[in-house]
Amino acid sequence: MGNTIPVDLERQRRNKMGRPINKKHIGDGAGKIQVTAVKFAAGGEVTTESHIVNQRSANKFTVTDGSKTEVCTLVNKSIGGLGASEFCINVTDSDGVTKQITKMYNRKMQLEGSTRHKWSRDASGASTAIEKTITGATAANPVVITSAGHGFSNGDKISISKVVGMVELNVETAFTIANKATNTFELSGVDGSSYTAYTSGGIATKAAATSGSIVVDAQAS
Repeated sequence: MGNTIPVDLERQRRNKMGRPINKKHIGDGAGKIQVTAVKFAAGGEVTTESHIVNQRSANKFTVTDGSKTEVCTLVNKSIGGLGASEFCINVTDSDGVTKQITKMYNRKMQLEGSTRHKWSRDASGASTAIEKTITGATAANPVVITSAGHGFSNGDKISISKVVGMVELNVETAFTIANKATNTFELSGVDGSSYTAYTSGGIATKAAATSGSIVVDAQAS
């Protein structure tokens, strides 16, 4: 019998899934990729800050919320629609539209299909997403958002997620900022007169600066 040639299983795995994402982009820390929502095998969805521990394949990752740690599948589903052992990561494109990542690679992200997009990050590997905390929203025409020191400009495109109460704002279409002040801005053309009352929470994310690129949800700390 001839000699058996050993198989490098780790190299085979990496070739199959493509070049894995650099470890500096995942883990726990400011600017690293944030898990938007995760549903572990037991329990409901977790939308508080969770993160990736390690990558198992292009769409399977070990995810933790600090209490539970589990291998989960990255899926093209929005918050509220996850199945057991699934998670999602939101991105905002250059038009201000929210999309979900379906596969992650070192330099690009695959979104809701087969197209891969470059994602914006700085020299340290941190996401360049500009994300501001929402603390209020009026059920009025137009809707007025409160976000201390947001720094947005009139005409900026943003996405909104994780609002409690006024869930009508948690859509994947873009909003345009108008009549901005230091701590408030209007959502141009959005009549919220019949919307549910705002309760708490919410994140406003500025559209990616470069056409065709995306910004990925990032951890605050």
